Amino acid sequence: MGVIYFDGVCGLCNRFVEFVLRHDLEHVFRFAPLQGKGFRRYAEGKEELSRSDSLVVVWETGESGEEMFVRGQAVLEVLRRLPGYRCLAILLGLLPLRWLNRLYDLLAANRYRLFGKSMSCRKPSGEEQRYFLD
Repeated sequence: MGVIYFDGVCGLCNRFVEFVLRHDLEHVFRFAPLQGKGFRRYAEGKEELSRSDSLVVVWETGESGEEMFVRGQAVLEVLRRLPGYRCLAILLGLLPLRWLNRLYDLLAANRYRLFGKSMSCRKPSGEEQRYFLD
């Protein structure tokens, strides 16, 4: 199982969550906003997440192990796990990571202007609630 931590007030991030909910046929992902208690607990003591405002994916590897992905790698990891999008992940994965992260950062820096910003975090619908942690 994986957890996608996302910016709960970002229009683009919320559209990404909706996209994953539609295409995650095996329901391997759970969701939590970066603004929530769950992410604050997870990020505690992790320097690389102390100022995180980007997409974070945490994938359980079994026996208490986990892998963490941020920015462009997080997007790739989600696409790898969605049926029908693995080829796109492979193609994007051919890009050098620093290029992928630059593209991610460019989009992230303009996400509120381009896709809007809500006053509060996204509220999952009744059916979706079982996939949200916060």
